[in-house]
Amino acid sequence: MPANVLDLVVEALPHLRGGLGLESASFTARLLYEHLGLDACAVVDTERVLAYVGRGEDHHLVGGPALTGLTHRAIATGAVCTARTREEIDCPVAGCPLTSVTIAPFIVGNVAVGALKLYRAGTPIAEDDERVAVGLARVFSTSLEVAELDARSALVTQAELDALRARVSPHFLFNTLTTIAALTRTDPERAHDLVVDFAEYFRDSLAHHAESVSLDEELEHVEQYLRFEHARFGERLRVEFDIDPRARLAVVPVLSVQPLVENAIGHGLGPKGGGGTVRISARPGDDDVTEIAVSDDGVGFVPGAPSRGNGIGFDNVNQRLTKLFGPASALRVESAPGRGATVTFRVPAGVPTSAR
Repeated sequence: MPANVLDLVVEALPHLRGGLGLESASFTARLLYEHLGLDACAVVDTERVLAYVGRGEDHHLVGGPALTGLTHRAIATGAVCTARTREEIDCPVAGCPLTSVTIAPFIVGNVAVGALKLYRAGTPIAEDDERVAVGLARVFSTSLEVAELDARSALVTQAELDALRARVSPHFLFNTLTTIAALTRTDPERAHDLVVDFAEYFRDSLAHHAESVSLDEELEHVEQYLRFEHARFGERLRVEFDIDPRARLAVVPVLSVQPLVENAIGHGLGPKGGGGTVRISARPGDDDVTEIAVSDDGVGFVPGAPSRGNGIGFDNVNQRLTKLFGPASALRVESAPGRGATVTFRVPAGVPTSAR
């Protein structure tokens, strides 16, 4: 492609990274029309005209269906189509000034999702026009494919978070409601306060759409959660926080510490009747990382044996830690039967690029 066309590609690509829509199509069509000396330029998807600039604007309407039979053929076959007569273009509007066109489809995943159309009026489409259209369409197709992959990745990430929030946690939900139900008979005022706290807790859990939060925010969520466990176990449950103030600025995956605390209470202390201590610690390390640990003095288990409980929260936290920060941030477990358990992970002391 000529150097000036490469400049146009560089200018258009950032707009197309958001996908094929009205705004990106309009920018691209006008950019090419103004710099390539065309009589008209259009961008279409499989159903409608997304952008049109130049002669014939009175009937090639943005938002309307693509009119020409040649466009339908290019979209259906995924092949570049060129016409050098008005009859070949097959526009149904009498007196259309356009006499030649080259149509280059955008191919994403082996399927045509739209097309770029370069028009001439009164002069034939040149071979250079065809080469430019084909080259631009290929580059734009790659950009659109990347945009689609980005969108899928975002949807998968959000789906994972939504799924995690949706199962926070059936056992916790059941146990808390059972506790509140019991308190309605013995301490109605406290039961009322817990219902309000419970609604606030789940509202906060479901409303947070970021992948990451500061450790300080995550610990606030843990403290909310612990109010219900204290209501359930009373003085039998002791929780200690040992948090270096500098560590509170570290970034962690949302809902990462809370599932570990829930696991410690439910599967470490639970078999002992809920009695015992959970300790949550966080402190900066010497190598620009923050180390976070959740330990309990419960029944313990053999590391490497089948996971205590169903392991959903534990495994989800581990997957998201390694996704955000790499294998070095994976959960590390130390435990032995009758000697409690400690689960530790490390995160960068600064804010990772993916969490900004």
